[in-house]
Amino acid sequence: MSSLLDFFIKLGKLKTNKRKGWILYDIKDPATTADHIFRAAILGWVLNSVSDKKKLNDARIIKSILIHHLPDIYIGEETPYDSLLPEDISSEKDKDIIKKILKKLPQVSAGMERKRAVQRQQVEEKTFHKIVAKLPNQIKEEIDGLWAELNKRRTSLSKFAWESAKLESYLQALEYWRKEGKVQHKLWNKWTKKNLKESFIIKFRKEIDKILIEKNKKCGESILGELVRFLNEVGKLKSLKRTGWVLAQAKRPESVAQHTFQMAIMSWVLGKMKGLDTDRIVKIALAHDLCEVYAGDQTPYDPILAPNYNKEEIYKIVRKPARVPHSQRLVWLMKKKETEWKAVVRLTSLLPKELREEIINLWLDIEEGITKEGRFVAQVDKMVNLFQAIEYWKKDKKFPIMPWWILIKERVDDPILLKFVDELDREFAIESKRVSRKIRASERRNERGRNRGKVNSGLAS
Repeated sequence: MSSLLDFFIKLGKLKTNKRKGWILYDIKDPATTADHIFRAAILGWVLNSVSDKKKLNDARIIKSILIHHLPDIYIGEETPYDSLLPEDISSEKDKDIIKKILKKLPQVSAGMERKRAVQRQQVEEKTFHKIVAKLPNQIKEEIDGLWAELNKRRTSLSKFAWESAKLESYLQALEYWRKEGKVQHKLWNKWTKKNLKESFIIKFRKEIDKILIEKNKKCGESILGELVRFLNEVGKLKSLKRTGWVLAQAKRPESVAQHTFQMAIMSWVLGKMKGLDTDRIVKIALAHDLCEVYAGDQTPYDPILAPNYNKEEIYKIVRKPARVPHSQRLVWLMKKKETEWKAVVRLTSLLPKELREEIINLWLDIEEGITKEGRFVAQVDKMVNLFQAIEYWKKDKKFPIMPWWILIKERVDDPILLKFVDELDREFAIESKRVSRKIRASERRNERGRNRGKVNSGLAS
């Protein structure tokens, strides 16, 4: 389990790694690698489902996209402009130079471009194997196979997966262009025409152009047009910060998209060890929070948080597990389920009937625990939350981590996951409890000091 813990910790870096291209364009709060992977996986899945060509294995497409940026954990992201950029792209004095560079596509000979691509591929290959080297054999073999296929890009599936990820970047570029006007959309259009070769991917790219560049409203009524709108809506989860982390005053709270990315891979890896249907598992994980596009991210603290509470009052509440009277919690749960049900139905109404029903059924599975896969992913969801809480606590020892430890003890009973919890216990729980006791003792001393001050003040008056 220690090797898995190390792997999952590394994965977390992709949630905070802001994409280099968007930094160059000076985009406000740019998407991270994990944000990108989340929507790219959904794009590949839904686009394959409506393809006019022979259907590919959609779960294999999803898994290929989920792992395609793993080397970036160590080597960072590459852009076509890298050889032209100043050494420090964050330097204020070089911003004008970068803006000038971005005004046209980089002029590099075909030979030089091939050489750079080969060099990058070799570094990625070495880095990838370093990252997955200590994973259990059954999962390592599957990931190795997916990576080898994706890296060579000789099969229809690997080409489709790779181009789906590229197309997500193009979609994001146009969204930023529409929102902030900073992206050179004409250059991105030329770039996609050069790099996208799959006929159905090209067809969908043209539909994106009609809607986002030409603003052709009639196109939105077609199946592909509705799919563009669906992906636009799903993209909102990249900027939707998770409420629990906001309430707990975490620095740089993760987005729903980032959470879903990590949950999909963790569910896949741990589900593989349990012998479950991981093809279904990755789809459940991707679908489980789609309702939050419209329903927002709700927390168990919602029934006891008054609108007029300030940050300090909220912080005191979230330092403890959410204990709500049964009747009050039941009312809140029923309202929450109704809100989320309406939201997922509304979002998927943009999709063809078969795909709409599939996503709704996957969403219902984790909500109601219909299959063993759905029940398992629901518990992994709690694990991922604890994992993220630990990351916040490691950076800020005042982060209120104990409610997440307690929730895990109350909600997780799967044997595989309990072994993982034991590993987390050994690694972090003892220290976190010790630090929490120190913090509480310090706060009690401060409170007594304030009370004495009030008494003394009263006597003086």
